[in-house]
Amino acid sequence: MDPLQYPVANRDKLTELYVGKHLNDLPTPAAVLDKAVVEQNCAQMRSACERLNVTFRAHVKTHKTAEVTRLQVGSTGHVKVIVSTIAEAEHLQPYLLECLLYGIPLPPSSIPRLVSLGKCLGRGSISVLIDNPQHLPLLKTFKETAGFGPDVYIKIDTGYHRAGIPPLSPVLTTLISTISSDFEPSGICHLRGFYSHAGHSYGNSSPLASASHLLTELTTLSEAADLASKIISSSHDKFTLSVGATPTATTLEHLSPSSPSSSTPSPDLQTLHSTLSHLTSLHTIELHAGVYPILDLQQLAAQSKPQITHSCLALTILTEVNSTYPSRQPAEALIAAGTLALGREPCKSYDGWGVVSSWSESAASNSSSNADGNEVHHPSGWYVAKISQEHGVLRREDANTAALGKELHVGQKLRVWPNHACVAGAGFGWYFVVDSKADDGGNRVVDVWVRGRGW
Repeated sequence: MDPLQYPVANRDKLTELYVGKHLNDLPTPAAVLDKAVVEQNCAQMRSACERLNVTFRAHVKTHKTAEVTRLQVGSTGHVKVIVSTIAEAEHLQPYLLECLLYGIPLPPSSIPRLVSLGKCLGRGSISVLIDNPQHLPLLKTFKETAGFGPDVYIKIDTGYHRAGIPPLSPVLTTLISTISSDFEPSGICHLRGFYSHAGHSYGNSSPLASASHLLTELTTLSEAADLASKIISSSHDKFTLSVGATPTATTLEHLSPSSPSSSTPSPDLQTLHSTLSHLTSLHTIELHAGVYPILDLQQLAAQSKPQITHSCLALTILTEVNSTYPSRQPAEALIAAGTLALGREPCKSYDGWGVVSSWSESAASNSSSNADGNEVHHPSGWYVAKISQEHGVLRREDANTAALGKELHVGQKLRVWPNHACVAGAGFGWYFVVDSKADDGGNRVVDVWVRGRGW
């Protein structure tokens, strides 16, 4: 093994140990992923993109697994992914990686490992982001090391202010001019297009707000492409405008004929649809998103996906009650799942760090189901009010001593929805996979999906 790569768990050994076991028999804390929900979320995204003539690039940073990536890209088409770490790409490369975009503006230290991946995958397989003239010499280094140049996306800031440059800044003109006049003719790189990420859409509370953010992304990147067309010769191929974040990407599902929004679309959704139709005739429109296969409480609060409920959330953190404190006001209980198991990212819809689902030992043996046979989860009323490294304190504002004794006891297994699935999953080396469409209601492990680790 390359010493730069983190070791990953032995999947064969894990499946031998745990497949078939009931959730009540698993060690805790544990990350539990509902395969049926992931499949549904991925299928809905693929369907929306196909219907709107939009290409899709799967971001794998949330789950870091080959299995979920396969569900994201589907069984047909070119496999295009985005990674936030080189380790994610190295973990996936033996399985299905074909076309890789490293989703952070290019640092020098990443070049040797990107080159190594590029030599395995072939010419045209590696794309990088740039947003600074200081990145230009690094493109030369890549070419000199690999023997071929990478594809390049210029990162455009559309309001998130994390990375990227304004669409009409002098820096953008410099980057486009240098690449087109000096770098492309000598094979140092190829300008593939422009990239944005509307991370600020996580703060939205409606599909209309997310539609507005997506419209801003599209029009802003279109401005950058128009500038490039004025600088570069007409023989240059179509630019790719790569846009998205899960709230903005799932907004496209509202344009589906089956969505309730499609019968009486708002002016904002109509404008988004018409703009998208116009731009697909001029450019290749590429959507990217990461947490949408799994979703979480932040996405539930954003309310961008059509008819999103707790039943759309695929990840729960399995934990157990370590102690109860009936004399406290309000009554509280302790779980051994804190910051390292749940993350420490807030959710704007409530003041806490995770919500306990209604699943319990009794619900596990007699779960309620909806018309499709999927287990129905509803909030139990308990939530994680305080966390430290390995401790979580549960609270229910209306819970008195009698309610606490009736609902929670030491050793009881609980499943907690995390605020942010990307961060909560990072503390685990694998997911215990269940299937809520199975006869057992999703209470037994059907597979183990190992996550890539490291940077």
